[in-house]
Amino acid sequence: MFEYFLILIAGVLLYKLLSRKTEIDSTFNLPPGHLGISILGESLQFLYKQRKFFDERHAKYGNIYKTHLFGKPTIRISGKENLEKLYAAENKLLQSAYPESTVKIVGNNTLTSSFGRDHTEKKIKIMKCFSPEFLNEVFPEVSEFLTNRIKDWCRSPSIAIYPECNSMFLELAFTSFVSMGMPKSERARVQTLYHEILKNMFTLPINLPGFGFHKALRAKEELKSIFLKRIKADKKSRFEIPAILENLCKSEDSEFNDEVLLNGICELIFNAGETTTAAALCVVCNLAQNPRVLAKLRQELETVDLLTPPEENNNQSVDLTPEVLSKLTYLDCVYKETLRSNPPVGGNYRKVLETFELEGYTIPEGWTVVLGIRETQHSDSGIHDPLSFYPERWLEKDSSKLGFLPFGMGPRRCPGKGYAQLVLKLFIIKLCQQCDYTLSEEIPELVSFPTPKPKNNLTGVFVSRKHRK
Repeated sequence: MFEYFLILIAGVLLYKLLSRKTEIDSTFNLPPGHLGISILGESLQFLYKQRKFFDERHAKYGNIYKTHLFGKPTIRISGKENLEKLYAAENKLLQSAYPESTVKIVGNNTLTSSFGRDHTEKKIKIMKCFSPEFLNEVFPEVSEFLTNRIKDWCRSPSIAIYPECNSMFLELAFTSFVSMGMPKSERARVQTLYHEILKNMFTLPINLPGFGFHKALRAKEELKSIFLKRIKADKKSRFEIPAILENLCKSEDSEFNDEVLLNGICELIFNAGETTTAAALCVVCNLAQNPRVLAKLRQELETVDLLTPPEENNNQSVDLTPEVLSKLTYLDCVYKETLRSNPPVGGNYRKVLETFELEGYTIPEGWTVVLGIRETQHSDSGIHDPLSFYPERWLEKDSSKLGFLPFGMGPRRCPGKGYAQLVLKLFIIKLCQQCDYTLSEEIPELVSFPTPKPKNNLTGVFVSRKHRK
């Protein structure tokens, strides 16, 4: 609340000094909506309501509406056909342009902040690292890691779901991509710092004590300090870091230096750890609320002799192979339905390069466009009862026509899709194999900005299925 109070004071002063509306060509047929007051626009309402801000406006105005966020006139667009057109127009009509606060927190020369040729070069190199060979190589390590962590959950009287998932997937990202070992106390601090960054990723770029932007920048600097210290402690040279990180940090036109390396580490761990945390949280909640789905998953696993917990199978995790994983049809349905019902990323930010029209509305050059993934997946006319968790919808003949864009589309489609799919499917299997569990809330309440997480302190009791017949 203190931050909102400071923002309000700053807003009032700015309004008195600069009380004028954004200049708009009167001939434009702009979408419905409001731009709010000068400079601030509707940023205060957004920071207070978060996801509800978008839900209310989508319900009122439909797939296209205008607003004003973080100093930029903004149009949020949803609908499967609309988004497919706009993703296809990347670098022609639109260009990636996240809010100033987000770009400054993520840092320069990162995949998120780059665009055009620079982004294309980085993306190509990273895609080579996320090859099927890489995924096959890390498969047994990821499987064993998840097995051991869920065993730990079963040994505890109860666990806090979100912090435990977050700790697990951040650590997995460390080991998979950065080959960086950390003591437990250091991992806990890193987790706290990432949470501070995530909480303040989308805010007004006011770098003064008490403001979220200031807190996020301080957290980022401490993270970089921890990572640099760990690199030196591990005695890694620039030539010994994993290829995926080197390719992320270096392009033909840039020098490879410590600042670039540390920004690359922070971005890679954030993207791999936070988004999989959000998806795994939703897996836990969805299976707890839908015992029918859990039973059906276990039936499918039993048909390929995968239901036996690893400790009863002499820990022969080699029985679970990438080839077997790809043949589990209902598992794939549960995976897709998890990402459809609760996408880890609710929208993508773009800058309009050239004025164009969509559904009869003018989308002006220089404005920000937000491609609404969440609204598209929740309101697609082809989806029956879109707010229900129903994996069977992916078995229907026309399932390929459903609005499903959790990784985006086009040139900026998430390069880590294969890794996310591998990790989440293995996580679902381990839950089915190893434990039964109950949650502290029968219907967990989630907030979805910037990624899904529990509104309350959601806890769970996990009991091993060992020796159960």
